Amino acid sequence: MHAATAEGHLPAASHEEGMNRGMAGMVLFIASEVMLFGGLLAAYWFLRSQAGTWPPVGQEERVAKGLGLLLTFVLISSSVFAHMGIIGIQKGNQGLFKFGIAMAIVLGTVFIGGQIYEWFHLFDEGLNATSGVYGSTFFRATQRDFTPARHVFAESAVLYWHFVDVVWIFVFSILYLSY
Repeated sequence: MHAATAEGHLPAASHEEGMNRGMAGMVLFIASEVMLFGGLLAAYWFLRSQAGTWPPVGQEERVAKGLGLLLTFVLISSSVFAHMGIIGIQKGNQGLFKFGIAMAIVLGTVFIGGQIYEWFHLFDEGLNATSGVYGSTFFRATQRDFTPARHVFAESAVLYWHFVDVVWIFVFSILYLSY
């Protein structure tokens, strides 16, 4: 038995080939999210194709394309900063890591705040998750779940944040620009 193991310490980790378990778990989680959002967007397109008029009369003015475009820019910018933070941690640059992740958190908070603002505006206009098919698909597709981070977890969280960007681009394109 190795002396370090006998004293209750784990031996130094050996370099393993392939993806670590934490990252593999995040990839599988993202794969499940791809299926979820794929189903939601497919349902949206199916419902849209079955409707005589889409969005329903009066709904197109309620969804603010300009705000959606601004939020898309903020979200993608946050992902760029998150990636910058990952480059920093990979190169041992704690300052770059902290700056990149801090900016990603700030911009992510702005994005979420912007969505909350939009949702309250839409609620005031009478559009909500129970106001019909358009409202329920819109609100479910724009809802998000977020994940906190640490070193290995930082990389998987940023991978998830990139995924959120990609999903948002599809959601924005379909819900805001497709009519």
